[in-house]
Amino acid sequence: MTDATHPITQSALRAFAREYLAGLGASLREDGNRWRVRLPSHVDVGFSDDREFEVVLGDERRDDTDESHLLTPDSEFAQQLLAEASEMARVGRLALTEDHLAGDYRYPAWITAGSAEVADATFHPYYDRTGVCAFVRIGVETVSEYQTQFLRAVAVDAESETRLPGIAERLVTEFYAPKSEPAADRTTETDDATISPDGLADAIAAGQRTATETVRSEIEEVRRSATRAADSEFEEYRQLREQRLDELRDEIDSVSNRLQTIAAEADDAESRQRRVEILEKRRELKDRKADVEAELEKVCREKERGYAEKRREIYDRHALDVTTTPLAVTLVTYERGEIDLRLREGVEPSRSASPTQSARE
Repeated sequence: MTDATHPITQSALRAFAREYLAGLGASLREDGNRWRVRLPSHVDVGFSDDREFEVVLGDERRDDTDESHLLTPDSEFAQQLLAEASEMARVGRLALTEDHLAGDYRYPAWITAGSAEVADATFHPYYDRTGVCAFVRIGVETVSEYQTQFLRAVAVDAESETRLPGIAERLVTEFYAPKSEPAADRTTETDDATISPDGLADAIAAGQRTATETVRSEIEEVRRSATRAADSEFEEYRQLREQRLDELRDEIDSVSNRLQTIAAEADDAESRQRRVEILEKRRELKDRKADVEAELEKVCREKERGYAEKRREIYDRHALDVTTTPLAVTLVTYERGEIDLRLREGVEPSRSASPTQSARE
């Protein structure tokens, strides 16, 4: 699992802004906590209407006439920069050759877990493969929970759709983390990575599925929380219906007693008018009793079925809504091959061969 999020600290935001503005071709002149930025004429941005503007770093005091842009984690300007950057260059290429790796291989756990050390490593490439590294935003939401979001970087082989965790980790930690200086000198653009539109769509879909699996435990925790909330709501509903049953039975007993009383009153009525009034009241009570008995029968049927309809309604409403959105994609060319390892344990070195892969992203 490769978490692609980075804390939005002032230093990280400053590094990101410097890198992003430089990527736009802007010139930047620093004066203490202020930047004087000039954008090229061909660049169209949404965060500034002017080609030249000032950026204030941190919480420096400004008067009402200061038209500079404030760059802090919570500032509107910072949010505009981040939003605009996320919309640009969603598909890219990045080359990371053997020269760039400089022997920085990442060995499997069964090599590094013991007491042996790698004395020497030599990689022998067999063939090139194409992969896709996708940055996927995963949203998990229920009616009982605020929306929870994750950002994961996943790399999959474009043909087999198998996961390539080492490539995603290297991209995130070495190339996509904010840096004070641009990292362009460590990368080389390449056209070697080719993939059809349908193949790219399939690889991205595989990446979304893989990204969802990497946060499966977090999703299940939200699901358990939602289930507990649904259990609590259903139990409250069940108790209310049980209470309603008692109320209906009590009301039927009360109406029955009143009917008996009214029947006696009708027999003892002193006038015809009084008898008519009592009989009218008895008719109303009989109608009321019939309505209450009908409701009682309905609630009893619901209880016999375990309040299935209401239960389904409650649990459906508390169901999880999981969404995945690919935010950016990098086409990856990587080499599959074999690596020879000379292991050192004690004094005498030993040799081991292991199939592996080297990234040329």
